[in-house]
Amino acid sequence: MPSRNSVTSLARVLASILIVGALLVAPKAQAYYSTLDSGEMVGENQYQAMASMQSIFNKYDGMNFTGRLDTGIRDDISVRGVLGFGKVDFHIGVLSKWIPFPDTDQQPAIGAEAGVLLARIGSVTQYSLRVHPLVSKRLELEIGDVIPYASLPTGVTIQSGSGADETFTPLQLVIGSELRPLEVKDWSFFAELGLNLHKSFGYIAASAAYRFSAGE
Repeated sequence: MPSRNSVTSLARVLASILIVGALLVAPKAQAYYSTLDSGEMVGENQYQAMASMQSIFNKYDGMNFTGRLDTGIRDDISVRGVLGFGKVDFHIGVLSKWIPFPDTDQQPAIGAEAGVLLARIGSVTQYSLRVHPLVSKRLELEIGDVIPYASLPTGVTIQSGSGADETFTPLQLVIGSELRPLEVKDWSFFAELGLNLHKSFGYIAASAAYRFSAGE
C-alpha cells in the first residue's frame, strides 16, 4: 500500500498538472470574474492550489481557465493570487479574504473578498477593483462536507485603449458549492453559477483545489 508521503506527493503533482495545463490550453475568452470560494479558511503556513474553468453563456462566448493560489495570514484572513490566459491575453491579480464571523452552530460564515485585477485584451487594458461579499454554511454529509455559498460580486472597472475608454460597475449574483469528499483528503471541488445583474455576464464555473502545508 502506498505511503502517505507518496500519496501526498502524487496529489501535489496532479494539482500542479491541473493548473499548468489549464493555463497552457486555455481557449479564447473575454471574461475573468468569478468567486470560487467559501467562508472556509486556509490556515497559516498552509496553501491551496486551484485550477478552474469558466463557461460564459451571455454577452461573451467561450471558455476561460485560471490558476489560483491561496495562503493564510491569520485565522480570519487569507491572500489569493490569480493568473489566467485566453482571449484576455492575460489577467493577473491579488485578493484578500476576511471572514470576521466564522461558521458556527448559530451562524454561517460571513465576510468578503477584495482586491485588484489587471487584464489585457488586445489593445484594451482593464483595471478592476473587486469586492465579493461572501456567506457560506458547512453541511456534514455522508460523502463529506458540502459548503454552499453565495456572493454579490461588484467593483469598479476602468477600461482604456482603442477608443474603448470607460469606467463601469459590474454586478453579479453568484451561487455555488464546495465539496470536500471524505475519500480524498485535502481536495476540494467547486461548482458555481454567476448571473449578470448589471454590465457583466452570466457563467458556470468549476474547479479542483488541493490544500497542503509548507515543507510537506
